[in-house]
Amino acid sequence: MNIKLKRNVPLRALCLLLFISIITAFNFKEVRVTAAVYTTNVVTSYTIIFDRTITNSFTSTAFLTTPLNVNSTITVTFPTQYTLTNSVTCTIQLNSTGTFTPNACTQLNNQITLSNIFTGSTVLASATVVVANVLNPFPAGRTSNFVGTIGSDTAVANNVNSLVTITPAASVCSFTFSPNTVYSTGSMIITLTVTNQFPSTGTIGVQFPLTKLWTNELDSSRALPISTGMTCGSQSAVFYE
Repeated sequence: MNIKLKRNVPLRALCLLLFISIITAFNFKEVRVTAAVYTTNVVTSYTIIFDRTITNSFTSTAFLTTPLNVNSTITVTFPTQYTLTNSVTCTIQLNSTGTFTPNACTQLNNQITLSNIFTGSTVLASATVVVANVLNPFPAGRTSNFVGTIGSDTAVANNVNSLVTITPAASVCSFTFSPNTVYSTGSMIITLTVTNQFPSTGTIGVQFPLTKLWTNELDSSRALPISTGMTCGSQSAVFYE
């Protein structure tokens, strides 16, 4: 009986340690993401802020009793709308201290992994990661969520701060008439030179003056003859960047 007890004690201790290692991992507040520039097809930098102290419901986490070790990594996964290349670079700030370049910043598909960050057991409350040389996606619109992890702990997306909205680049638009003489019926020619690729399902809207009058028109009864009978035609090829 004594021999069995001695053999079982290490096994119980191992199971207890394994159980503790499983339950110590926790979820924390979603990452907060900002970009230096939000315009589509622009190369820019992204700042990802981790707050490991609270959850999305503002309850405290076990960060004080769950230190990180030398093998702990920090990851940032960009949404599927992005295509990252190996030209991305990283800097990091821990617990609001000085910014430094991590010993390793690797990229695999859309995930950035920062490793060799901690020299020993570290209590980490916050981290700020800046990823440079990121190409903003096309087309413009709201992205999916960014996802982050610190060690075995995960920042849970909440569809608030962990996504960004990419804006379209400004295009050039001009209007001419054929013929271009006053009091004559003709065609309005709209020339739109887009900065970025125009979506195949995209549309172009033309806003006429609400009063239907030209700015210098002296006779208020001479409104533009705009009606539902207007037609559009002679569409040219779609422009590309």
